[in-house]
Amino acid sequence: MNTITDRTRRVPRGESGLTTLEWLLIVAAVAGLAALAVVLVQNVVDDTAEQLGGASARETAANVAADTVIREARTASPDDSRYNTWQRWELYFTARCERLEILYSDTNLDVEATFKRPTGKGDSDPTTSADLNKADTSTPAAGKPQAVCRRNI
Repeated sequence: MNTITDRTRRVPRGESGLTTLEWLLIVAAVAGLAALAVVLVQNVVDDTAEQLGGASARETAANVAADTVIREARTASPDDSRYNTWQRWELYFTARCERLEILYSDTNLDVEATFKRPTGKGDSDPTTSADLNKADTSTPAAGKPQAVCRRNI
């Protein structure tokens, strides 16, 4: 064997191997960043889905229905026989509010229903539009009834 020909047959590596390794490292770093971005985006999507899943449309509907009962109690017509006296007005709207617990039982709704006539008014005294329009959530006073229909928390 000739030692000269064996040495010339060997091809020096040079820098071509290092260039390939650099490119592999760059590609691996980009792939790692892409994987991290996918995980972060997935976490944001999961958190958003949990927030939307936690908001119940039925609970919102129950709250709107309670507000509607109050609005109707304030604008009730004294000519309607269902609530033309203070006792009938109290009984009718208290029952309407309490009925929401049955209608929205799947939401575990617990309502506070308080409909009270103005102070000084008797059971058979007629309701008046002026008095009904003054109804609010505070305690009843002269010429001002109380109308409360809300979710107990």
